Amino acid sequence: MRQVSAESMGTRPLLPLILTLSSPIMLSLLVQSLYNIIDSVYISHYDSNGLTALSLAFPVQTLITAVASGTGAGTNIIIAKALGANDKKNASSTAFNGFVLSLINWSFFVIIGILILEPYFSIFTANTEVASLGLKYLNIILLFSIAPFTENVAVRILQATGNTILPMIFQSTAALLNLILDPVFIWGFGVIPAMGISGAAIATVLSQFLSATLAVITVFFKQTVLTVSFRIPSFDLIKEIFVTGLPSVLGMALVSAYISGLNAVLARFSEDAVSSLGIYYKLQTFLLIPTYGLNQGVTPIMGFNYGAKKYKRMWYTLWYSLAISTVTLVAGTLCFCLFTREILLLFHASDSLMYTGIPALRIISTSFPFFGLTILMPTLFQSTGYIRQNIIITLLREVFLLVPIAWAFSHFGLIYTWLTFPISESIAAFLTCYYTYVLFRGPLAYRRLSPE
Repeated sequence: MRQVSAESMGTRPLLPLILTLSSPIMLSLLVQSLYNIIDSVYISHYDSNGLTALSLAFPVQTLITAVASGTGAGTNIIIAKALGANDKKNASSTAFNGFVLSLINWSFFVIIGILILEPYFSIFTANTEVASLGLKYLNIILLFSIAPFTENVAVRILQATGNTILPMIFQSTAALLNLILDPVFIWGFGVIPAMGISGAAIATVLSQFLSATLAVITVFFKQTVLTVSFRIPSFDLIKEIFVTGLPSVLGMALVSAYISGLNAVLARFSEDAVSSLGIYYKLQTFLLIPTYGLNQGVTPIMGFNYGAKKYKRMWYTLWYSLAISTVTLVAGTLCFCLFTREILLLFHASDSLMYTGIPALRIISTSFPFFGLTILMPTLFQSTGYIRQNIIITLLREVFLLVPIAWAFSHFGLIYTWLTFPISESIAAFLTCYYTYVLFRGPLAYRRLSPE
């Protein structure tokens, strides 16, 4: 699989181009998903309190990932648009200012983290051992979070210029290194002492630094599309990157908030109801890999062709990615409905969890086919500067629908509560399609332009 030049985003046949850019990202997401799960397995074997501490640390890590990924997405989109308009000077300046914003974000997280971590753990647990382990883990993660912040920007710069192969190699190598280093630093090996949960954090940051270093070196010294060099930061560009990436930040940051809300609703029924939701979200990570891979892969294509005013090509990019995503999501629905018991057995489900989990997974799975619409269509909004529509969809899905509908339906019983997912997703999909139709018939209509 060869690298894609930036110019070919406006000329190469679309379906092979989409698959070439998205496939490495999908593989990278798969590897990262696997190491996140195995990371928790290691700690669970070392200390049950450590696993609880990691669970409480998860929302903070999700927030770091959200801001880092959003900054990278904003940088990616602006660079792709600039390259489409043949403005390499602005693209290069955007790349540098993306790194500046990532350093600002890192500084903010370190300062705020030092102030709020102890109160944060005191709110969610009265177990001093859990709180102590969580503080050890997150203090290391936060202090060295400069690596994920800069890596996300560097990786998305490479993707904007058509290079998805090297980011896949960097991130997969880091994930595999983390798998190797985790047991070494947790249990100790040779001259390396056992460090428990602190060892898990050290293994994580070392792996992140490897990927970040390789990606940053490649951006500054090993790629030829852009000349990225040190210059005076531009406040206007930094602001534009932040605003452009804001929908991505909100989309990921709100995940931890609505999961907490849903857990609060489900806890009124039973621990099995909460466990069923937890199993679903673990499985959803794998289910959505093709869709999120397409999301990242088509972003530079849409941005480039929007900048080049090749609207027809931009729209066909959306149609192709939706078709591929829908096929995988329908297949996921069928698997959840036909092999529900086998899926739950992977998690050593008890009879009571089977009783609760089987209808839960089957009902929730009916929402899967809508994910392509609510994830990929907003990518078009974000890539073309229609940020408001993207933010509205994000807030609708993750704030105004899920938890309130779940709370209302919970008064009728647990089965009705699971209907929250297909109902909220279908409402969001309807509004997304409406916004897309308005753009298709109006400001982004291609029929008034030349075919290409």
